Amino acid sequence: MSDTAKPSAAAGKDNTHEEQGKLKRELNAFDLTVLGVGGIVGAGIFVVSGEAAYKYAGPAVILSFALAGVCSSVYAVCFAELAAMVPHAGSAYTYCKTAFGNLVGFIVGWCLLAEYIFTISAVAVGWAGYFTSMLGHIGWAIPESINAGPFLFDEVTQEIVLNEGHIVNLPASLLVLLTTAIICIGVRKSAMITTVAVCIKLTVIVVFVAFGIWYVKWENLRPFIPEEDKVTGFGHYGWSGIVRGASVVFFAYIGFDAVTAAAAETEDPATMMPIGIFASLGISTGIYMLVSFVMVGLAPYTLLGVPDPIVVAVQQAGPALAWLVPLISIAVVCGLPGVVLVSMYANSRIVLLMAQDGMLPSAFADINTTFNTPHWATLCCGLVASVVAGLFPIGVLAEVTSMGTLLAFALVCGGVVMLRHSKPDLPRPFLVPFSPYVPILGVFLAIGQIGFLPWTAW
Repeated sequence: MSDTAKPSAAAGKDNTHEEQGKLKRELNAFDLTVLGVGGIVGAGIFVVSGEAAYKYAGPAVILSFALAGVCSSVYAVCFAELAAMVPHAGSAYTYCKTAFGNLVGFIVGWCLLAEYIFTISAVAVGWAGYFTSMLGHIGWAIPESINAGPFLFDEVTQEIVLNEGHIVNLPASLLVLLTTAIICIGVRKSAMITTVAVCIKLTVIVVFVAFGIWYVKWENLRPFIPEEDKVTGFGHYGWSGIVRGASVVFFAYIGFDAVTAAAAETEDPATMMPIGIFASLGISTGIYMLVSFVMVGLAPYTLLGVPDPIVVAVQQAGPALAWLVPLISIAVVCGLPGVVLVSMYANSRIVLLMAQDGMLPSAFADINTTFNTPHWATLCCGLVASVVAGLFPIGVLAEVTSMGTLLAFALVCGGVVMLRHSKPDLPRPFLVPFSPYVPILGVFLAIGQIGFLPWTAW
């Protein structure tokens, strides 16, 4: 039996983590970095970047991504200390349960489950937008009744309204079901597929930046921070719009949280976890800022409120970049499933651990003997996410996801301070610098970002 299956002082005499011994430790720092980049570089860059520019920040969406990245770095150092100190699967759920007890752990666990369900759904809806657009360009149009969900959000009335003529977003639902099946096959196969997806996305992103930057029109960047919209008001352009944009796109930064959920299947988690977290966060933040700069430089931000804003931006460059349009569409269609895969993987592992802790039915703790995966946990998460993806638009899903994410991160930051006082003797391979000031700053940053979210997130 592996060390993770042995009872520890922190875990008591129970056998909470005995089932984790059945999960193979086969992921290294590179695998974790790929998981993180695969989770972060997704809908945030291909879909929500356009939404944030169009609705909230204008060209200053570049600053929104920078601000979200700065906040993420504060949360990341707190995650790194706890990930190295409590190297078990479960991410923020495990950390908060250790720091605050079962009740807070239960609440955070459910927040994380909702967070990942909405993340999976949001990315699937974003993928469906590019997929539908790609098929339309080659003459294989999907019927309107099954290419979008039946609900929309009206920015003027601030209400969710019916999307007439639409029944279900079938491509989004089918994508979720397909990735659910892949996760059931096994972690190594899932990691290999994610690696391929990440490579495809990063290659096309590099090509987009390298060629698109030469066609940036500086007039599209002026005014860099548009004045506040007099109709929609606070949070729509101006500095308040930049902060709100950072809060909305923040859901795309939970990739490093998915990394910590893989601790039970990681070689030497105390060393590998911090490396995977910081590497994936740094790479992804740089990519976001570069791509958002080229995007708003190629096209006026008023044109970017569409399912495929990167394609629209390239089309604005004219015939010179026409060859790039099909490449981007193919990259998104092939790459975004990797984000769904990462989030589904993390969600199923949290369900598994909560079931092992007695907070969910014991059936969800079953490990399939053939594929060595928690099949019931994975199937349940996949079915729920498939239904949500088929019904709601990406804007609403992204905002709801950010709410749950930020709440969990605030508690994780607080958990660092709590554990420093309640369990000072626990070994800490990685320490948050300038504690307790940095963790306290993380708590206030998360609460502040929650306050700037649109009311739909509440």
